[in-house]
Amino acid sequence: MTDDKVGRTRRGGASKAHSSARRQAAVNVDKIPSRAKGKAVSTTMDEPRPEDAESQEENEDVEENISEEGEEEGEEGEEGVDEEVEEADEEADEEGDDDGEEEVDEEAEEEMEEEEEAEQPPPEPKKPRKKVTRVTQGRNPPRVKPPPVTCYDGGPSDLSLLPGFGKHVAVPLWKGELQSRYLRVMNNGKKINNFKICPKEYSWFWNVVNASGLETLRRTNYNHTDWGLLTAFAERWHPETGTFHLPIREMTITLDDVSSLLHIPITGKMLDHNGTSCTKEDGEEMCVEYLNFPISKCKKEFQKMKGAHIGFKALKDLYLDNLKDALKAERLKKPAEDVEFLRECTIRCYLLYLIGATIFTNKSMQYVDVIFLTYLRDLSLVNTWNWGASGLAYLYNYLDAAIRPRCGNHGGYDCLFQAWIMAHFKTFGGRFVDERYTHDNPYAARFLPLKGPKFPGQHRSALNTIRMDEVVFCPYEEHRQTRPFQDISWYTGWIMCGSAIINPHLPERVLRQFGHVQSIPRHPDVSAKAGMNRFTIADAFASYLTANYVTEEMRGPKVVRAFDTVPGYIPWLYRVSHPKILPPVEADPPTHANLEEDNVSGECDVSEVTKKVRADLRKALDGQLNLADALVVIEKAYTDLEPVDAYLVRRKRKRDSGEGTKKRKKKKKTTTEDAGTSSL
Repeated sequence: MTDDKVGRTRRGGASKAHSSARRQAAVNVDKIPSRAKGKAVSTTMDEPRPEDAESQEENEDVEENISEEGEEEGEEGEEGVDEEVEEADEEADEEGDDDGEEEVDEEAEEEMEEEEEAEQPPPEPKKPRKKVTRVTQGRNPPRVKPPPVTCYDGGPSDLSLLPGFGKHVAVPLWKGELQSRYLRVMNNGKKINNFKICPKEYSWFWNVVNASGLETLRRTNYNHTDWGLLTAFAERWHPETGTFHLPIREMTITLDDVSSLLHIPITGKMLDHNGTSCTKEDGEEMCVEYLNFPISKCKKEFQKMKGAHIGFKALKDLYLDNLKDALKAERLKKPAEDVEFLRECTIRCYLLYLIGATIFTNKSMQYVDVIFLTYLRDLSLVNTWNWGASGLAYLYNYLDAAIRPRCGNHGGYDCLFQAWIMAHFKTFGGRFVDERYTHDNPYAARFLPLKGPKFPGQHRSALNTIRMDEVVFCPYEEHRQTRPFQDISWYTGWIMCGSAIINPHLPERVLRQFGHVQSIPRHPDVSAKAGMNRFTIADAFASYLTANYVTEEMRGPKVVRAFDTVPGYIPWLYRVSHPKILPPVEADPPTHANLEEDNVSGECDVSEVTKKVRADLRKALDGQLNLADALVVIEKAYTDLEPVDAYLVRRKRKRDSGEGTKKRKKKKKTTTEDAGTSSL
C-alpha cells in the first residue's frame, strides 16, 4: 500500500492532491450501503448504545464485511491518489498560464449560465392558496343573508324618496340609542366681533370692502350658538331632498333666506374651483403675489397647517403688517404703485379672513383655505361671484355629514343656521331681539341668541310635537323694502362650492315658505339631474329660466290658512319620510300635523271622490289611449283616491278606540229622552 499523501504541501501551499483525495474519500463513503453506513458510524461513538446479543452479532458481521470492502477500496483509492499526485506535480511544474485559463473558463461558464438564466422566462407567480375553513354543515349551516329592508318603524314605509335611510341617525334614535349624542358646533363669531378693523376715515379700504358685497358678514355673527338646538335640526336633514323633514312638512334654508339674513349676493357665477384646496406651490405663489406674504414664512405656515392653509392668527398678523406698511408708505410719499399694492394686500387679507371665519368655516376652526384667494385677485370683480349660493352649498355639505351616527363636529356658517331657526320658529332657542335693529342691517343681526345646553333631548321632543302656529313661514315681509325678493330664488337644481361640494336646492318642496299651497313635489332626480359637473351646473344656473325654474303653474295657489296643503300631502309625507325622530308617547297630545291630517280626511266625501274617479276612468277607456296617456290617467286616479284611504284609516282608528260607539250611544240616549219628553 502506498503512503498517504493527503495534506502535503508544495511550493508553500496546499497540494491539489489534498482536495482530490477528499473528493475520492467522499465517493468511497457514498458507495457504502446506507444501513451499513449508519451502523459503522454508531460503532465509532464513545458510548455505544447497549443492545441485545443477537443484534450485537449482526453488527459484528456487518462490520467485518464493511472493513473488508473498505480495505479493497482503500487500496484502489490510494493507487488513484498516487496517480493524481503525480499529475498534480506535473501541472504545478508548468507555468501559471494554465491557472489563468482555468479562471477564464470558469468566468465564461458563469457568463453562459447568467445568459441562460436571463433567456428563461420569469417563473409564473404562485396563485394564492384559498383558505379552506373546516365547516360542519350540521353544526354551522351557511349564513343566510338578511332580507332587504323595505320599511322602518315610524316611517318611511316607501323607500322611493329616501333609499339610503338605513344609514341615517334617525334609525338608532327611534330605537332609543344615541340619546346623548350632540354635535360640536364650529363658530368663529368671537373672532369676527373682536377683529380690529380700519377706522372709517380710511376710504380706500371701506370703499372696496363695501363694493365687494361681503361687508355685511361682519354684522351677522353670534358669540354663542345653541349646540343642542342645531343638533336637533341637523338630525332631521335628508341629503336626497336637501330639506329638514318635520312633522308639519318639509322646510329648508333657501337662497331667499340667505339673501335676507346675510345681505350677500345670490346671483352671478358660483365658485367653480377644482377640488377643495390648491397645491402648496400654487398657494405659495398666490400668497406672495396677492398677500405680500414672504415665501419663507408662507412655507413655514403651510407646513404647520399641513396644507395650503393659513391660520387665522397668521392672517390677522399679516393684515396688520400690510396696513402699517401701507400707512407708512403713504406717509413717506413712496411711489403710488407701491402704496396701491400694499393697500390691495391689506384688503385681500381682511376679506379672506372674513369669508374663512363665516360662510366657509371648516371643522378645524383654525385656518382658511388659500383656494378662496383665487376669487379675490381682482378686487373689482369680487361682487360678481355668487357667494350666497356657494356658502349655502358649503353649509349643506356639512349637514349631509351631520346625519351620520358617528359625526361629532359640525362646520359651515352655523350663525346662518341658527338665525334661520330663530326667524322661522318662534319658540325654539333662547334669544333677545335687538331694540336698536333697523332693516338696513341684515335680518340675522336682529337676534342676540343665548347659549343653550349642548344635549338636544329637549329640542328633539319639542320638534316631535311641533304645532303649526309655532312656525313663521314668511318672516321677511317687513324686510322686503330693504331686500326685495329675487327671482333667482325659484332656481331648482344643483348649487356648488367648487367641484367637490355639490348639493340640491329644491324650492318646490317648500312652497309654503314662499306663500303658496304645498303640493306633492316631483322626485328630486327630476329637478336635480344626475351626471352633471361643475361646468354644466354653471350653465344651468346661468340659464335657469329655461329648464331649472319653478314655474307659476308648479307654484299653485296662494295660501289662505297656515296649514293649507293639497289633499293627501300629509299622508304621502308620512309614507315616504320619517317626520318624527322619537316614538310616540301615550301621554303626548296629538300634534297639529295629525289634526291637519284628520281635517283633510274628514272633509273627504267618499261617494263624490269615487264617482269622479270612475267618470275619469270611463272617459279614458272610451277614447284611444297610448301607454303614456294610460299611465297619466292611472297616476291621477291613484292620487285622487289617497284622501279616501286616509279617511278610512281614520274611521277605523275611531272604531277601534271606541270613540264612535260612545257617540252613537250618547246620541241614542238623547233621542230616547227627547221622545219621552214629547210624550209627556
